[in-house]
Amino acid sequence: MKHIVNKFCNYIYLMLLFIGLYSCFSNKYEFIGEKKVVNKESWRVKFYQLDEFEVFAPIRYEVVNENDSLIIGRHRLTGADANLQSVDKFYAKIQDSIFFVCYPYPKVVAIKHISNWNSSNQWGLIKKLHKYDTSLYQNSADVINKK
Repeated sequence: MKHIVNKFCNYIYLMLLFIGLYSCFSNKYEFIGEKKVVNKESWRVKFYQLDEFEVFAPIRYEVVNENDSLIIGRHRLTGADANLQSVDKFYAKIQDSIFFVCYPYPKVVAIKHISNWNSSNQWGLIKKLHKYDTSLYQNSADVINKK
């Protein structure tokens, strides 16, 4: 009988430990900060990070205007070290009708043409931006230079 009670107590302790750890992480996106968009001062990019116990926690962003009206809904951005404390390493800008976000600068992690928000990231856009800032790159600088 003692053996059964000890096993039961061990299971209770494990369940309490699991519940305690689970409650520490809500698995929801938490607001980590915002940045003004360069060349479009009325726009701000709000950054959110998933609260989970991982090495790389996913980050999402949304673009709002000065009235907090949504311009671009939440989109996946990138992964970053868990518990990102600030948005200092992020850079958001509009250049020649192209919106892009860098993390860290000069690595472009999101790029959209403002006339078509729903299109996927395009190498043609990064090539256009590269004319204005040659330090920008997406995954590989070699791909940008291909014609």
